[in-house]
Amino acid sequence: MQLAILGMYHETNTFSSVSADYDSFDIYRGQEIIKEYAKSHTTVAGYLACSDEANDIEVVPLFFAITGPIGTITKEAYDRITGEMLSLIEDRGPWDGILLALHGAAVSEEFPDADGEITRRVRTMVGPDIPVGLSIDMHANVSPIMVENADVTTVYRTNPHLDPRERSLECASLIIETIKGNIAPLSWLETPPLTINIVRQFTDEEPMLSVLKDLHEVLEKPGLIHGSVAQGYPYADVEEMGMSFLTIVDINQFSDRDDALRTARETSQWMARRAWERRKLFIGETPSPREALTYADEAYSGPERGPIILMDVGDNIGGGSSADSTYVLTEAKRLKVKGYLQTLYDPECVQLCIKAGVGASIILKVGGKTDNFHGDPVTVSGTIRTLFDGKFEDEGPTHGGFRFYDGGPTAVLDTDDEHTLVLTSLRCGNTSREQMYSAGVTPERYRVILAKGVVSPRPAYAPIAQEIVLVNSPGITTSDLSFFKYHRRRHKLYPFEEAAHY
Repeated sequence: MQLAILGMYHETNTFSSVSADYDSFDIYRGQEIIKEYAKSHTTVAGYLACSDEANDIEVVPLFFAITGPIGTITKEAYDRITGEMLSLIEDRGPWDGILLALHGAAVSEEFPDADGEITRRVRTMVGPDIPVGLSIDMHANVSPIMVENADVTTVYRTNPHLDPRERSLECASLIIETIKGNIAPLSWLETPPLTINIVRQFTDEEPMLSVLKDLHEVLEKPGLIHGSVAQGYPYADVEEMGMSFLTIVDINQFSDRDDALRTARETSQWMARRAWERRKLFIGETPSPREALTYADEAYSGPERGPIILMDVGDNIGGGSSADSTYVLTEAKRLKVKGYLQTLYDPECVQLCIKAGVGASIILKVGGKTDNFHGDPVTVSGTIRTLFDGKFEDEGPTHGGFRFYDGGPTAVLDTDDEHTLVLTSLRCGNTSREQMYSAGVTPERYRVILAKGVVSPRPAYAPIAQEIVLVNSPGITTSDLSFFKYHRRRHKLYPFEEAAHY
């Protein structure tokens, strides 16, 4: 039995001015995929783990393209990536099954549902009888095209995403059972007109705790072989934007196909109705930079309890933001907050630091250079503490399960304001403390740390935090969804239209 592994992983913020061109993607082929991902906790790692020589199951990694969350994928990039994927499927086949590692919220210049289009093309190429598995992110805007063209679709169940490997392993296992003829999957996708604010998506807190409790309840139903809840991704202006509920049943365990379909439909709809009844809990409000910084400075109770961690919602790198917002930094300077630490994407300033050298005193205008949404450059003066190449590794639990990271050439600046700025040349989310340790920075020693994210930095910073506080700065990942002008989303959609009905 041979199964092909392929994927294109991109979460598209359609409000970002930074396009995802071909050079934005890291491309891995064949053995490169094994080297990069086999020992990680990613979707690809779960697929790779299904290889079983004793039972004659071979998974063949063909192609995987990935880039961090930024703007819309260019037509040229999408055509090149999908073209190579399809060519490899055709040239290296025949296959007993296909395993797709996609995000579920990708948008290209030509295809608003870029992931759905990939699954459609793959299905067209392999025909109706070759099982196709799809494992996607919990922030996927799940479309009917995705589900209709995959025999099995699985979605992460944790945010921060700590179970990608488990979900893709489950997906592959169900595909293998389908190939063997042991099961006959049938799916139902329910998409109520409902959006959950990004600040209410932490799965260890309400309202998501109750949503997932409902999911685990239905997983006990006879005949059900998988269930998923997708939170959706509100920064992609697409028709499918919003929450979705997916149920997969095994037709073989029902009297006929209609009975199986009815069970799948009623189960998905039950979960959706339960979420709809809680819809007012999905609206989020977060404090301003001034409010959050004032609170953090006053609440800090000493190094024995750790720093106060501020989560910068408006510059959520994992949501496609610029990584160079200066709103919180500006307020920290104005309030004279001491012992403050944050990263900032600024390749121009990194080069100036490299030219000046470690130990040099320097004056820089940092941040605020990507667009007009994330503040103005801030003038800072200080001493260059360290310089390093920006590459680091984390084998522990991280958001998305990734192991290898690259912030590009990086400079650490200790400012005269008693702030520490870790300046990076690549946009690199704050999902691992190794980012700081590798730069010669000990985060436990600070009073206030700004992590550019909402949920994704929690596995890294919760273990050392006295408290985690969300802060809503302006930007293309702000929690204030009234900031955005949507053109493709559904109408009526709650909470944009309170009269939305389900």
